[in-house]
Formats: sequence, C-alpha cells, structure tokens
Amino acid sequence: MLVLSRRVNESIQIGSDIEIMVIDVRGDIVRLGITAPQSTQIWRKELWDVIVQENRNAAGGAKVSDFKDAPQLPLSTFSKLSKIPTVHVNSEELGVRSEE
Repeated sequence: MLVLSRRVNESIQIGSDIEIMVIDVRGDIVRLGITAPQSTQIWRKELWDVIVQENRNAAGGAKVSDFKDAPQLPLSTFSKLSKIPTVHVNSEELGVRSEE
C-alpha cells in the first residue's frame, strides 16, 4: 500500500486521467474530489464489498478468479443503493480552478 500525505487543495494523479484532490479536512473526516472519465466506476469501499459479496452469492460459489471484469451491480443490491443520495459538484463550486 502506498501512503501519501496531502494538504487541502493538494492532489495525487493516478495514470493520466484520474486526479484525487483533498477538498476539506474536518476532524477525522476528509472530503475528496475525484476527476475521472465518466466511464470510470468509482465506489465507496463498503458498497464495493456488498457488490462483490452479492456477486459471489449469485455465482453460487464460483471462484473470484472466474470474474475478469469489475463486479456488476446485482438487482438486489441496486434496490438497496437507490435510496442513497448522489451529490454532483463541479470544480467551480468547490473553488478549484482549472489551469489551461
């Protein structure tokens, strides 16, 4: 595991198309901003674990190595997640300026 220290408004770059910026730190809560292509799936870890477990259950004991792609969201999990609010914030609302 790579461990990095970043301050507010500092970021890390993953590959050429994913940037993760520290937006705010309040106590033990860190707000991150992620810039990535629309096709990139981004999940909170606790939800990702639910998706993986649902897929394992649906596969009836198939090995994890049998799945070559990222886990797909099962319908039973989707019904649980549909109640989670999604917040869309653009970089201008956060006061982040794009340098072009």
